[in-house]
Amino acid sequence: MRKKVEANSKVSLEVSSRPKGIGLGAMLGLLLIFSVVVALVSFSVRNDIRRQLLDVDSHVLSLLVHNEILKSEREAGFVFEFETLSNEQIWEALLETTSLEGVFAVQFFELSGELAQSSSSSLVDQFLPDVVNGPLGEGRSYSVFSSEVWLSEFVELDFRSDRQVAVLDIYIPLMSGDDSARLGTARYLMDGSVLAGEFAVLDTRMARQASVAIGLGGVAILSLFWVAWRRLTEVNARVVGQAERLKKVNAELAMLARTSAVGSVTAHLIHGLKNPLAGLRQVVSARQTGEAAVGEDEWKGASQAAERMQRMVEEVISVLQDASTGLSYEVQSGEFLRELESRFEEEAEERDIAFSVSGEGGVELDSGVSSIALLVATNLLKNAFEAVGESGRIRALISFENDFVVLRVEDNGRGVPDELKNRLFAPVTSGKSGGAGIGLAISAQLARHLGGSIQLVDTLEKGAVFEFRFPTREAKEGRE
Repeated sequence: MRKKVEANSKVSLEVSSRPKGIGLGAMLGLLLIFSVVVALVSFSVRNDIRRQLLDVDSHVLSLLVHNEILKSEREAGFVFEFETLSNEQIWEALLETTSLEGVFAVQFFELSGELAQSSSSSLVDQFLPDVVNGPLGEGRSYSVFSSEVWLSEFVELDFRSDRQVAVLDIYIPLMSGDDSARLGTARYLMDGSVLAGEFAVLDTRMARQASVAIGLGGVAILSLFWVAWRRLTEVNARVVGQAERLKKVNAELAMLARTSAVGSVTAHLIHGLKNPLAGLRQVVSARQTGEAAVGEDEWKGASQAAERMQRMVEEVISVLQDASTGLSYEVQSGEFLRELESRFEEEAEERDIAFSVSGEGGVELDSGVSSIALLVATNLLKNAFEAVGESGRIRALISFENDFVVLRVEDNGRGVPDELKNRLFAPVTSGKSGGAGIGLAISAQLARHLGGSIQLVDTLEKGAVFEFRFPTREAKEGRE
């Protein structure tokens, strides 16, 4: 939970710290894209309209030329269908069209594409250009508009009268009257000034319409972006406020987590001091009342109890100091094993208990984790020592699974009663005479604080097996 809160806070702060320049850049980018799209569409429409204007002129001229061909065929008085006009007759028909307004010159090309006749000696093209062969082969005319062409290129005149003019160059496929045979190709060079004026008007209108579209679209984009930006700003403000609240909640959760750990450790201390204090109270009571003589063994036991209490107090103080400073350092798993073994080897020897601690060494543990884990392990072993009788057997085995330390505590004591198995880690549940029932509950709470767990793996009529898991240093740093 704590990590999720921290992650949410970081994300919120990152959102709130984004520069406003990103919004301005996005708006300008949208305007640029919209303007480019409008310009491209306008340019495409403009080219289509230009092509239509060109096609109108070429279509009208094609009808006039075809009419002259029909007229020439009627005057020739053909009898058979296969008869066609000669090149001279075709040329005469084309010359009839040179009187049309705006015609500068006309040329006649044979089916082979070679020039047959020309009304102007200034025209030097002897063959049809390759670009017109495709449309002409499909029976379509081909038009080219040139805005600036020297008049002397196709009309014989004095150089002082030469000037640049707009020219419409039209290639028309010549067909027989019944369109059954192609006769050749006619090329017309016509005055394109009228068409140039129409193009100029078209460009002006298209530019005006594109400007209006860009302007209106820009206003719409700006309006939508402004509304969206306002809403985004409001949402961002709420996110920033939420982030601040989450930071406070996170700090409170962290404080609660530390307080919970301190409470669990303190409860562990109180639970551990209960039995030694009870022994000391009996010795002191017997000494004060004089009801029974206090022998050397009793004094020795009282001294040992006092030492155990002192050791437990110092151990808990050390854990609390580590938790308060937040500092951590590396602890090897071998050190953990040796410390755990040293705490119980004397008692095991005195009670003739077969006690062993074994496992893998060389694995790095966090000092804060290992100190609390040592409290839990100590409590599990204390329970095991209380459960076994003289000449019993206790074994603690450490292994590692998926970045977790696994401490397995096995004994051949009296086991766990069936009625306690399902509520073994709940408070006020004890299987020992005079027990308060909070030892395993405290241990389970400390294990959860570490990100680990305690479970009863197995229990028989003779013995029990507990398993305690807690993270290694690498796993702890990975989660943080």
